[in-house]
Amino acid sequence: MKSIKLLMATAIILFATIANGQTNTGINKVLNAYIQLKDALVKSDGTSSSGASKTLLSAIQEVNMSELNTETHTQWMKVVNDLKEDAEHISETKEITHQRDHFMSLSKNLYAVIKVSKSEMPIYYQFCPMANKGKGANWLSLENKIKNPYYGNQMLICGKVVETIQ
Repeated sequence: MKSIKLLMATAIILFATIANGQTNTGINKVLNAYIQLKDALVKSDGTSSSGASKTLLSAIQEVNMSELNTETHTQWMKVVNDLKEDAEHISETKEITHQRDHFMSLSKNLYAVIKVSKSEMPIYYQFCPMANKGKGANWLSLENKIKNPYYGNQMLICGKVVETIQ
């Protein structure tokens, strides 16, 4: 069911960006790989998180910057090295706490790109006040329902939607 939802979301994003004369296909692939990583962190599965992060790293490296609109290109250039670094760190370990630490930075940087990439499909920016030693941390989701990647089953629904990006 989740894979069908992800495929439908990908198709909607691709159709919307093509209809707008944009082809942010690479960013969409990055977002979809990020969502797979988030879902693995929700399950507190360090092995799956590592594998999903390898897919994410490949998607980041395959982004064709000539396809990006000017604003997205500019933001991408500001964060691409940090995205790669965080994805590499997550892929190199199966230690979930370390993965989650890097996921915070990864989420912040990907948010900056998604915010300017003009998706037609809603993307939810969510927040857990307990993460990051009580300082809070954010993540992106394709669904409005909270599934916390920082605590998994310990506090699965801890958090709230703070922004809907469209």
